[in-house]
Formats: sequence, C-alpha cells, structure tokens
Amino acid sequence: MNRKQEITKDAPMIVDGALMGITLWGCYLLRSSGLIHLDFGTTVAPFAHYYWMLAVVVPLTPLLLDMQRFYGHSASQKLDVLLSDIAKAGLWLAVILGFCTIFGRLEVPSRTVLLLFLLLSPLILLTRVVLTRRVLLYFYSLGRIGERSVLVGTTKDCEAFVRGLSTAEKVELQITQRFDPTLEDVQGIRKSIRQHTAGRVIFVSPECPGNEDLPETCEAEGLEVWIHAPNINGLLGVPDILSAGRTRVLVFRISTADFWYGILKRIMDVTGALLGILLLLPAALVIAAVVKLTSEGPVIFRQVRSGKRGRRFTILKFRSMVESAPQLHAGLNAENEMEGPVFKISKDPRVTPFGAFLRSTSLDEIPQLWNVLVGEMSLVGPRPLPDYETERIEKSAHRRRLSVKPGLTCIWQIRGRNSIRSFEDWVQLDLEYIDRASILLDLSILLQTVPAVLFRRGAR
Repeated sequence: MNRKQEITKDAPMIVDGALMGITLWGCYLLRSSGLIHLDFGTTVAPFAHYYWMLAVVVPLTPLLLDMQRFYGHSASQKLDVLLSDIAKAGLWLAVILGFCTIFGRLEVPSRTVLLLFLLLSPLILLTRVVLTRRVLLYFYSLGRIGERSVLVGTTKDCEAFVRGLSTAEKVELQITQRFDPTLEDVQGIRKSIRQHTAGRVIFVSPECPGNEDLPETCEAEGLEVWIHAPNINGLLGVPDILSAGRTRVLVFRISTADFWYGILKRIMDVTGALLGILLLLPAALVIAAVVKLTSEGPVIFRQVRSGKRGRRFTILKFRSMVESAPQLHAGLNAENEMEGPVFKISKDPRVTPFGAFLRSTSLDEIPQLWNVLVGEMSLVGPRPLPDYETERIEKSAHRRRLSVKPGLTCIWQIRGRNSIRSFEDWVQLDLEYIDRASILLDLSILLQTVPAVLFRRGAR
C-alpha cells in the first residue's frame, strides 16, 4: 500500500472515530433533554460518566470496521456489503462494551443513550460513506483527483474488462483511451500514452506478444502498471504479494479467514472452553463416576486424530465403548454404513448402555474442551477424524478440510450429523464452513448446536 492509499484509508478512519464520539454525545443530549428516554430513571448523570465509553468507541469503532474490510474503494462499495460490515463491527463493539461493564465494573449511566448510539451510528456511518462517494465521484468526473487510465490489450479483452466494471469504477479509473498491441506498434503506443498524460496503464492482455517491454517501460517512467490476471497457472484465488529474501512471491489462499479472525476466534475458543469447563465440571465428575462403575476400563478414551494440516494430536472423550473396542473394529468393517473412508454404524455392539446415552447427548465430548483450551481444537471447525481414516482420503478437495483447526461442532453437526451417509456430502458441508468462515458464522453454529444436541438430531 503506497502513501496515497494509506491516506485515503486513514482519513475516513479518523473521521469515523470522531463521528462516533459526536454521535454518543448527541445521544446523551437527546436523553438529557427528555426528548427520548427508554429507561425509568428521571435524572441523567453528567456526560463525564460516559468518558470511558468514549475511550472505547472512538478508537475501536474504526479498527473493528477495518477488520471487516469496510475501508476499501470508497467510490464502488456496495451498500448492502457495507451494512453487513457495520453490523459485524457493531456486534463486536457491543461485546467489548459488555465485557467492560461486567469485568471492568464500569457503569452504563443510561441504557437509552447506549441503545440510541447502537441504532444511530450505522446510519451516521452510511451517510458519511454516501457523501464521501458523491464528493469523490464529482471530483473524479472533473479530473481533479485520481489518475487517468489507458487500456492496452486486444479489442475483445478491453471490452470484457470494461463490461465488468461498475459505473462508479469507470468514473474512478477515468479510462481515456484503448490501445491494441496486435494492431499498433509499441513505439506508437508508448508515444500515445505520454500524450494522454495517463498515470495508470492497465494491461488486459498480459500474454499478448505485442506488449514486448511496454510494462517495464511504463513502470520505469513512474506510471502505475496494472496487469489483468483472471487466473495464474489455473489458480483462481486472490493473491497477496509478499517478500521472500530479495524476491517477490504471490501467495494464494482459498480460505477467506484473515489474521484478525484468527485472533478473535482463539479468544472465543479460550473463553468458551474455560466457561464450559467451569459450568460442566459437576456433570463431568458424575459422568466419570458412572463410567467407572458401569464398565471396565479407563474413564477417558484417548485416540490419535488428525488436526490442522494433518498434525497428530490425542483427542479426549469419556469412554462410551467397551475397553476392547479398538481390537473389535476390524471385524465390523463389513457393516459400515458410510460411503467413503470413514466408519459409522447405527447400532455399534461395542457401545456400552451408558455410552449410548453419552453419545446421543454428546456428553462424551466434554473432555474435548481441554483440547480446545490447549489449542489442538476449536469450538467450531470440521470434526477431526482418526489418523487411519485421514490416510484413506485421496481427493485433494476432500483434504482441504484439514486446512483449518478441527472443532467440537460444525455445519455437519447442525444439519443431520450421522444421518448424512455420504462422506462427499459431509466434506461439502465442511468446505462450506471454510469458505464462509467468520466470527458471526461461528456464533451462529454454536447457537444452532444447542437445539441439535438437546433434540439429539442425527445422534447415535
């Protein structure tokens, strides 16, 4: 990102932070004036009691929005996408404010002020974006800001590129001319580019032999060079450009997860695992005692499974089968009801009577909260398979489920679990999660897991 792009991004962030502070103050004035009040209090505390909220809202709101990639191309962002970004950032802001009140013991003087702020701030942000867009498009149309662009490529490629642009993007790019290297010589194109005082050259037919050294020449002259790359060696992902020593590398990632998502997901995992262990500890002690009294063998069943990138780890479960279950496995292969490399049967003779109850209620998986706490698993992610089943997965697309950390629950659990008999269908649900990964999706899956467990949908 160059300095101009940094300023283009940082300026709206600073403005939005200031607007959030002003909005909070305005909501306080509405409440203190008596025009709007949703709480029962008759007196309103001085605004000094809201300073801690200002200290949270002003700096964190732009940062949370930036984590949702809210600050992109201001002239071409779609409003529905922006509203979704605002909603996600608002959810996290509400969670942070909640943590401050619960764990920091900070007071929210008026619920009316807080509710008004959460309702009005999205409108304020969208209004700022719309006004910014109109101003930018106006100055783009006058040629006061931005760089003029020229296209270099075949007629067919130029037309296809322009058709793919939105109206706002066409104004922002300011395309003044097109040049076809198959019909014009390089010297003539270079001369014309200089005459058009263009600041950006977009090569839409990068493999065309007529380009010759034109991209390098344009770059040497200080022009901004864009290379149209619909795919590179068949890779369709959006690449990042990184440095490796003195060379540049293109990094392709299919997963949409980013750095901040990983950080927030880990925070949620640790918090959720600790709360789960504390809340379920009494039940776990009772289950451990019953397992020990009703069947021979250890209370905890340990099995090597495949984690992220296939790394092996030992999963923990309350034992629900007889102690000799691993030795009896080979004799049951003929009864496998799943299509593919995994093994599932509806009435497994190795399961103990109490173990059947544990499996149907998913209580056997309580010890896996420890796997989550130590970072071997996540609350949400594809279920980890035993090592010997993972080795049987041959399709590359199927092995992509190993690209993320395994979890306690995922889409497979809330859409039928063991009622799904095809491993292909199971993997597609896992890949759907990987492609849509977000904190909101994780929270949604966790909430939907509760009724799925209570009503034992697909459990056995």
